[in-house]
Amino acid sequence: MSPITITVEPVAPPAGRDTERAHPHGAGHGHAPDLIEPVVGFRNWRILRTGPARGQLSSPYFPVAWPEPVMRAECRRWRTPEELLDTPHAAPQTECGCGIRAYHTPTGEFSRVDYLGVSGIVTVWGRIEIGADEMRAELARVEALAVYSRWSRRQRDAAQEVATNLGAELVDLRELGAAAASYGAPPPASLLADPPPTGIRDRFVALFTSRMGD
Repeated sequence: MSPITITVEPVAPPAGRDTERAHPHGAGHGHAPDLIEPVVGFRNWRILRTGPARGQLSSPYFPVAWPEPVMRAECRRWRTPEELLDTPHAAPQTECGCGIRAYHTPTGEFSRVDYLGVSGIVTVWGRIEIGADEMRAELARVEALAVYSRWSRRQRDAAQEVATNLGAELVDLRELGAAAASYGAPPPASLLADPPPTGIRDRFVALFTSRMGD
């Protein structure tokens, strides 16, 4: 299935949540009427232990820190000297593959095998490229980080510090999929190659079971 491009605006947050955080300046420019809840996804980070960005989240693939709750995508996929001369473009772009990556299903295995790794939940908006397994977004906000019961005290404290600094919640790694229903819903089944089960919470529980089972 080829990626589908949509543009969404952030919608009203669940009751009791900070409205200003849910509607940052510079949000998306379009409206998708079938997306009545925030679009949620899962992604991985590493917690930096050294350097000027110590204690911050970083992309696991590029040395890009996440110092704020909300991040806007920038294209940094330069592969050749010629590409450095190209006119910069807004991310994400279908032809490039840039954008903030988020998966449709929980990614907790990363936290279990990478001692610097932490998985979590994001909401995304703006321009979004949706594929069968993942999406690439223009804007993303860290909503929750997952802690693993077998982590060391140092790993747990590091995740707690990051969550506090970003205003994010902590959830148990085993509950990552089910917890995501508190922040919104996955992209509509009509936009995915394999439609998930019906019912928001049932969808996340099924995804959690398929990817996170002990």
